[in-house]
Amino acid sequence: MLKTGIVQVETRGADVAFVIDDEAPFEAVAGELREYLANMNGLFSKGDITMKVGQRMLARDELSRMKSIIETHSGLTVTRFWCPPESLDSGDLKIEAKPAAKSAVPAVPKQELPAHNEVVIPEPEPEPVEVSSVESVIADLRKRQNKNGTRNRNRTEALFIKSTFRSGESVHHDGDVVVLADVNPGAEIEADGDIVVLGALKGMAHAGAAGDTKAVIIALELPATRFQIAKYQGIAPVTARRKGKSSATGPKIAYVRSRSIHVAPFAGRFARYSKGVPYDG
Repeated sequence: MLKTGIVQVETRGADVAFVIDDEAPFEAVAGELREYLANMNGLFSKGDITMKVGQRMLARDELSRMKSIIETHSGLTVTRFWCPPESLDSGDLKIEAKPAAKSAVPAVPKQELPAHNEVVIPEPEPEPVEVSSVESVIADLRKRQNKNGTRNRNRTEALFIKSTFRSGESVHHDGDVVVLADVNPGAEIEADGDIVVLGALKGMAHAGAAGDTKAVIIALELPATRFQIAKYQGIAPVTARRKGKSSATGPKIAYVRSRSIHVAPFAGRFARYSKGVPYDG
């Protein structure tokens, strides 16, 4: 979970949820949303998100404005508003964000509340993509796993992170994770598939988190002294740490061999590696 005070961002696999403080003044919420999306410019390429809004569930104008801010300043689409049962005392609510129904006759404003299971957004928007469709893709990928629990690595839902992954940020994804920048110390990435960093991997990386020992970690620079693949942990030996401070360059790959992690110069994702520096946990 990424925290920014009034706004919190939860990431669980392919699902992203914005958690909004329902007691803060709305202008403070709107300002922090804009600030967060500006700071995270490029982090979210596109996708569907849920907004957990608590007591704001009945404030349709605020829901509409928050939806507009997120979709204007990012590639995300708000498909669902949600509040915990205790917020409205009406059971387990999952309220879908739907556009207002089109009508040739102007609608007469009504004071009555909408049905308990939906919120109508005033602005006409395209029909939202159901989150269940994303879940079905993930379920389909899981069905392709073989008896050893390894997935079809030629077809996977990859998560792209397009900016530097900073200290304090963390993410878990059911497929591969690709970072188009550095991963700073204090940042954590956990992926059921491979982890590829087109920069320096200085934070914690855990590939094959679901138990796939064939997963790998690839980075243009690999100064991290500790990472993990499946259940195997790797800690750089003293000699490797010293070499890391030298002028040696080139992408590296970390993989599991003989029940321990080895690191070698990268020669291809499916190359047969017979050598490498052992990183025993």
